[in-house]
Amino acid sequence: MIIRWLLVPLSVLSLGLLIVSNLMLQTRVVRNWFEHKLERRSDFEWNIGSLSWTPWTGIQIRDVTAEIRNQEIGMTVRALCRADVDVQVYWDALPKGELELREIRIRRGTIAIPMELLALLPGGETPGKETTASPEPLPEPGGEKSETGSKPGGKKSGSPPVRAPERGRPPAGRRSMVILDRCEIGVYSSKGKGKGGFVLHNLRGEVPLQGEDAPGWIECDGLTLGGRVLSGAWRNRIEWHRPFLRLAPTEYDWEGLSVRSEGSIRMRGTPRFLVKIEVPVGPMRMNSVPMAPWSGMGVEAGRVHMQGSLGGTLTSLNSWRGNLEMEASGLGLTHAVWGDKVEFEHGKLTASMRGGTFQVIDGRLHSEQLSFLGNGMIVPDGRVRGVLRVVADQDRAATITRFAVGAMLTGGWTRSWLAPLVTSDRHYRDFQLQGTLDRAVVDVGRKGEDMEVSQAWNRMMAFLKNETEETKRDVAPTHQDQFLSQ
Repeated sequence: MIIRWLLVPLSVLSLGLLIVSNLMLQTRVVRNWFEHKLERRSDFEWNIGSLSWTPWTGIQIRDVTAEIRNQEIGMTVRALCRADVDVQVYWDALPKGELELREIRIRRGTIAIPMELLALLPGGETPGKETTASPEPLPEPGGEKSETGSKPGGKKSGSPPVRAPERGRPPAGRRSMVILDRCEIGVYSSKGKGKGGFVLHNLRGEVPLQGEDAPGWIECDGLTLGGRVLSGAWRNRIEWHRPFLRLAPTEYDWEGLSVRSEGSIRMRGTPRFLVKIEVPVGPMRMNSVPMAPWSGMGVEAGRVHMQGSLGGTLTSLNSWRGNLEMEASGLGLTHAVWGDKVEFEHGKLTASMRGGTFQVIDGRLHSEQLSFLGNGMIVPDGRVRGVLRVVADQDRAATITRFAVGAMLTGGWTRSWLAPLVTSDRHYRDFQLQGTLDRAVVDVGRKGEDMEVSQAWNRMMAFLKNETEETKRDVAPTHQDQFLSQ
């Protein structure tokens, strides 16, 4: 009876303290204190909409935003980060003066990173104790076995496991997880008014970042560039193998193409990372062209192979080094409605990344009737520059000219959009591309007048759509209006 009498006032007192503490967290003074703490740690401007907590659900932070403090470099006013965050901690660590995170759940998070901010990342690596930290090779080769606790060269499997510290691995500590719930991550150029760019849509996942080795996963609805689809939905297994977070070797289907990928990032000390991707040698057949499903074009190749890698220190853009190589032979493009086929004997793409600059060193599609050759680069502040040369025989040159006129790229009628190349049986045109990722122009006019790439793209798409619809209605378009129909 006495215990019951004591529990009643204690319960009332606990409830009262919970209500009072939450009222205090909602005050501007307390929120300002948290915002200043975040600003000193990150050098961004933070704003917290509301704060609350309970012993059961942890700490709730609503409508938290981060904005770039340095506006002198012409940054857009778009928020760097906006999200609702739930934080669960290990309460038994608080009396010891320690803050141990058990789970961070990010809801409806939006991260928008201007490329100009990437350009401001330090050029050198911060010296640290982990002088040997490197993503090469991928962490813990044969990591699947190492997770069992056995050590190479140790006792036989029948012997009791010895829980000795593994060389080069920090103590596990208690489990900590990051939960992603309906998030979006984008990279854009502020010179393009903060629109477009690369965007990962509806990112979700469970990411272990501390504790004993554990599996996790991450998935999204797709990747777009400037609003155009680059890839569809995907899902990957990830693994926490301290101190590395690994993208487990995964093979998935991308528009009918088999792709293998793996990667890792060091989460303690120097944040080194490495990502590898490969398309094994073999034939290829796709019902639609990747990144251009609207075109109605299917693509096939007798042989295709691709491999690429990107690695470095995450916080040092100048340290990022990457390579991409792709080759294909016996290429054929076929329109689903018109049935027209364009063939290329050979295709090649060689690209690299050094010092924050992405460069297409050599890109080409070659045949006797039609060839495309180009190169270009994207620098860290979002500026792009490139050139594409089109070489065609006389018949193809005439068809390309008629297409350009029909799509209103030339700004009016022209006898030939291409110029003779040495002899009259070969014609060419060089297209100069310049501007930013989100606002680039190309000289498509009769006399080299510039047009925004997005405008030129929309005109071509409208023209192709109109021709396709006429064909479906059995209204045969004039042969000169069909793209590369010769």
